Amino acid sequence: MSDSRSTITGNYSSTVASEEFSPDGGISMLTTVASGSAVRDPEVESRIIRRLEELESAQANKELVIEVYNKLVRYYLRHDDLKKASETLERTLSFAKSAYGEKHPGVAPVLIELAFISYQQSKYEPAKSYLEPALEIQEKAYGRVSEQVAFVVHKLGRVNEALGDLAVAEELYLRSVTTYQNTYSEDDSQILIARNDLSRVRRKRK
Repeated sequence: MSDSRSTITGNYSSTVASEEFSPDGGISMLTTVASGSAVRDPEVESRIIRRLEELESAQANKELVIEVYNKLVRYYLRHDDLKKASETLERTLSFAKSAYGEKHPGVAPVLIELAFISYQQSKYEPAKSYLEPALEIQEKAYGRVSEQVAFVVHKLGRVNEALGDLAVAEELYLRSVTTYQNTYSEDDSQILIARNDLSRVRRKRK
């Protein structure tokens, strides 16, 4: 997917991370990820897995390996198998860390993907545990005032709001608004969404 706010690097093609965390715990789709729309074909899954095994055994180009991991994740997501999608992303994370290093920008998108899937299953603490190191990576790679950082900060706000930590959520929303203002035009949709989130959490705190 091409949205730089979610894909972030070209090393990992995002499948879920262009979705928005919604404050009520659900996810509203911003991009189309086919879900439950096709009959599951075990042979397709087997072919992808065999291809992945072949590439890993041959110590193939790491970007190609991650591309096939991503294909497998998309397969599971199309069939609403969040458990296997999450397990595959964990394997992808392990591979990315080994291939690039734990703090490489290519690792952050995988962490963000895992956070979104965790959030979708109302697993907010795991989502937070994925987003925090992703934020650290993005800050070092792109600087504290960048769209990549604003994106992760905003989603951390959503997670903390879901956890009931409204003070932290407010702080994160405020930071995301300020950062977005320095990276996007004033009427950009991301700024408006972050402002709405900030207003909502401030009303909750009154």
